[in-house]
Amino acid sequence: MAPRQEQNQRRLSFSIDIGPPTSVKSYFDWLGNTIHAFSINAMHDRIQIIATSIVETESRQHKLQLFPDVWLPDANFDYTLCDFLLFDGSVVDSPKLRDLAAGVLAGVSTRNAPVKLGTLILALLKLIDEQFEYQKGVTSAASPTTEILEHGKGVCQDFTHLMIGLARALNIPARYVSGYLHPDQERLRGYTQTHAWVEVFFPSMGWVGVDPTNNCVVGENFVKVAIGRNFQDVPPNKGVYRGKGEENIEVEVDSEELKSVPQELAAERSGVLNVPVYQGTNLFGREQHREQEQQEQQEQQQQQ
Repeated sequence: MAPRQEQNQRRLSFSIDIGPPTSVKSYFDWLGNTIHAFSINAMHDRIQIIATSIVETESRQHKLQLFPDVWLPDANFDYTLCDFLLFDGSVVDSPKLRDLAAGVLAGVSTRNAPVKLGTLILALLKLIDEQFEYQKGVTSAASPTTEILEHGKGVCQDFTHLMIGLARALNIPARYVSGYLHPDQERLRGYTQTHAWVEVFFPSMGWVGVDPTNNCVVGENFVKVAIGRNFQDVPPNKGVYRGKGEENIEVEVDSEELKSVPQELAAERSGVLNVPVYQGTNLFGREQHREQEQQEQQEQQQQQ
């Protein structure tokens, strides 16, 4: 949940509050995303997490069609990009995906002239915008790209996986980005929610963000939290629990544009929320209860 430190994005402060009270440890994963890990052993019926950030972003006025890069079908990329060229997780290869990619490539190709990489990426964005509909409830977090290709509908996560799949089918490194989208006059789909978009690798520029859900290049109102090969690498939260209860989640995102930077910012802080715990019949509770009974019996025998 902690926004990344990037060239065009600076995290000025971050705090995370968790209840029931617990200790929190943070570390970087293999892609430089900040992970906060914790365990709650006492019996509880809910976990509440509040993450608050202040982030400064810069305008990114990228005109992809003006980039000098050309598309090379047989390009050999550095080993650090290999993970973003392979199909895995929800990004599934299929004949239909290959046909769509080939059709877009044919549409921008001209005889005896190289295809501009920026022009090809813009054509992929246009295809998704014209042929796929934004609709909630059709797919789930685990849906592969074959589902949006079948239904023609999905949400930002599906649009992102589809764009990544089309790029990788054309030997273009592409990666998944999770984050937040600050409202742009309520023009963009997915605002005030957790959002997802794509970063495409341009040899001359590095990673450049594009949003297939809204058919646009990423701007200063996008806040990047984590990067990965697909959604499975960067969920906002994941873990395991023991018990018979069914799991559900409620998410709320609020954002506002600050006119000035507040004073006395904490670079990173963790706190606790007043969420109750109970004396229950979970495994740990039973063991602790038995130990307590044995100790009380021993004390009574010693007194006798």
